[in-house]
Amino acid sequence: MPLGSTPRLHVGICGFGIAGGALATLLARDGHKVTLLERAPVVGPVGAGFLLQPSGQRVLESLGLLQPIIERSARIERVEAFTHTGRRLTDLRYSRALPGGCAYGVQRGAIFELLHSAVLGAGVRVVLDAEASTVDVGPTGGTVIDVTGGIHGPFDLIVGADGSRSRLREWLNPRTRSRVYEHGALWGMGKSSLPVDGLLQFTRGTRQLLGLLPIGSGRCGFFWGLPASELESFRKRGFAAFREDVLAISPMAEEILDDLGDFDRLTYAGYQHTLPSRSCSDRVVLVGDAAHSMSPHLGQGANLGLLDAECLARHLSNQSPAAALIAYAMERRRHSRYLAILSRVLTPFFQSGSHTLAIGRDVALPLMCAIPWIRRQMELTVAGVKRGFFDQL
Repeated sequence: MPLGSTPRLHVGICGFGIAGGALATLLARDGHKVTLLERAPVVGPVGAGFLLQPSGQRVLESLGLLQPIIERSARIERVEAFTHTGRRLTDLRYSRALPGGCAYGVQRGAIFELLHSAVLGAGVRVVLDAEASTVDVGPTGGTVIDVTGGIHGPFDLIVGADGSRSRLREWLNPRTRSRVYEHGALWGMGKSSLPVDGLLQFTRGTRQLLGLLPIGSGRCGFFWGLPASELESFRKRGFAAFREDVLAISPMAEEILDDLGDFDRLTYAGYQHTLPSRSCSDRVVLVGDAAHSMSPHLGQGANLGLLDAECLARHLSNQSPAAALIAYAMERRRHSRYLAILSRVLTPFFQSGSHTLAIGRDVALPLMCAIPWIRRQMELTVAGVKRGFFDQL
């Protein structure tokens, strides 16, 4: 099928994450034939929880999934950060920037379950144990070659939704280099009866960072920043020593830690920053973390993936594929670059080991939040609705 001749395509999507699942559903509902290739032998969620921002909520509402997600999640009214001494650094509130607005703390398992049902209900063909390695693109279509040499396709359009370490991004941008951060985080979730309505972060300099995110059903997401180089020695110290470190920063984590019990229910995830120069070619396009991987400090990853999916599906519904890819790349470029730059700048102020940056952060953030206009820009950015440095909202 020549690209540009018809709006109804056979689309191959590599990666069944949030971006890939949402896009597959949207395209299949619009009449496209969709094949979803997933590298895992069994589909399932990865990660403990995330913030569903107002920006991402709009996409899930268009899919008919927002209300079921809300029923399984925790309403988040604010984002706050504190030092280990209890001094408040930020107090960002959604309703102040967006009247009636809020975020939701979402367990990844809940959203994946709903997306999985939506994908199957839309008639998407799901192929498991098919990790994309590269693509072969010709004038009339393209195929995906998996890591075992299996060939999938041909497809009129191939979508790279294969995450922050995307092989399709490497194929499309062979000269792009990723910045792998020294730091990452231990992630998990545990029981919590605390009446908390916000994402809470606690810091000790830039060496220790604790995050607590309610995710509904009496559970709370937990993360603890840690350099990858210290992971082995960290585990050797034992869970009891780890528990003492955490509680020294915030006693609020005690119930969660007691539920976790040991390191077996915690997963370490590293961060990397990759902003490729190209997000599409004639037949290959990137969405989600494959298009813009960054550290999680702004809480935007899943939401950006949802916005990418909605944008690409919308343009494919009313333009030729060639025009749709160009329009998609142009529309999403400014927002993703704005957040990627911010993330790269801010990350060392929270995880780096720099005493100087910690002092600067502890002085600057409260002053910034005390200025209404600056605080509003921060709140709009966190909500996902400010899409560029010069947006005036």
